[in-house]
Amino acid sequence: MEFSGRTWRPPFERFTPIVEATTGCAWGRCAFCTLFCEEGFSIAPLERFERDLDEVKRFVPSTRRIWLTGGSPFQMSFSQLERRAMAVWDRLIKCQSIAMFASVRDVARKSDDELRKLRALHVNSLTIGMESACDEVLERAEKGYRGVDVLEQCRRLDEAGIEYNLIYLAGLAGAGRGRHNARTTARVLNRLNPRILEISSLELQPGSALQAQAQAGEFEPASVSERLDELHVLLEEVQLRVHLEAASATNPLPLVGMLPYDKPLLMAALEEGVARSSAMTWR
Repeated sequence: MEFSGRTWRPPFERFTPIVEATTGCAWGRCAFCTLFCEEGFSIAPLERFERDLDEVKRFVPSTRRIWLTGGSPFQMSFSQLERRAMAVWDRLIKCQSIAMFASVRDVARKSDDELRKLRALHVNSLTIGMESACDEVLERAEKGYRGVDVLEQCRRLDEAGIEYNLIYLAGLAGAGRGRHNARTTARVLNRLNPRILEISSLELQPGSALQAQAQAGEFEPASVSERLDELHVLLEEVQLRVHLEAASATNPLPLVGMLPYDKPLLMAALEEGVARSSAMTWR
């Protein structure tokens, strides 16, 4: 098994076998991110991909799911994805789901027919770093799309039958703007059908554009209590049946639950967290 780049996957994919499909990130401009800053984007050669699949087959031949690594494997063209999906089919006959990271931009580059064909090939689970659906926040973060694009492209996935998970980045709006960001994003989410809503919390990364803005006084980070309050507003406004996962290391208060069933418990925990962090003036 060969890995030439940094390997990262969402917490909810921690038990899924992985194969390197791409390295780096094809976009590489997000103002808050330095995860792949030292790696150029590249696509793993098909021959190597097939050898790695042979190794997966040797150790977990009955796996029903596989995760393709890299910051944006869905950036690959339809034909490149098709060839890799067929390689999975040829070796892992019980595999029903090929999962990977994708961006809103990647989805927009695929036609409706291509999306349907990929779904038929079991490319049926995408994790999208949405971060927000508020235009001003997306612009500052240099995501390269607007809130309406999140809505349009995720609805295309709904129509194609491709499941998707969305990542929301609390604190990205900055101090005093979290509630507005949460309400604006919730209005978009309520028109979509994500399977998992993953919550991360902003941490300024050394060398990131957002850290430079903060040092220049152009961006004021939200406090812990503000970020928890932002998540409270998001949960209050979201009217979805969705699994919520806010358990990564960046979250000041780990939370996992099913909405709407666990909403009262989750919101009560957030209220307590806001009260405690405000009392501690913890930033």
